[in-house]
Amino acid sequence: MRDSEKAPVVLVAANQDFLNDLRNALEDTNLSLLHAPSKTEAMTLLERLKSRIELAIIELELPEFGAWDLIRKLTFEKPLKIIATTSTFPETFFGKIKDIGVDVVVAKAIPAEAWRKTVEEALGENENTL
Repeated sequence: MRDSEKAPVVLVAANQDFLNDLRNALEDTNLSLLHAPSKTEAMTLLERLKSRIELAIIELELPEFGAWDLIRKLTFEKPLKIIATTSTFPETFFGKIKDIGVDVVVAKAIPAEAWRKTVEEALGENENTL
């Protein structure tokens, strides 16, 4: 098990309910989740902790959040893995989301074990290292 100083840092740009669900899904992992309830806070965290953030999980369904702009900014500022989460999947959505730098798109309501597996794969790790 890694010490907390070297635990992978995951930026979670989402509402509090989603963050709570994600924390429950990942509760027995060695991840440090940083919550950003707004685009401004996400960018502030990215600037402060740029070298430590390895993954961003972004909830797309918050129109006031500016998720698309945040994704563009994240991919420009620092190459990192991005998981986008949504409850709607329009046909034209996938090409657009991949074009701006999202690695994985998942449904918000997937089971906890699926969230864990998705995060492990995005980080290139297995359950023995999380």
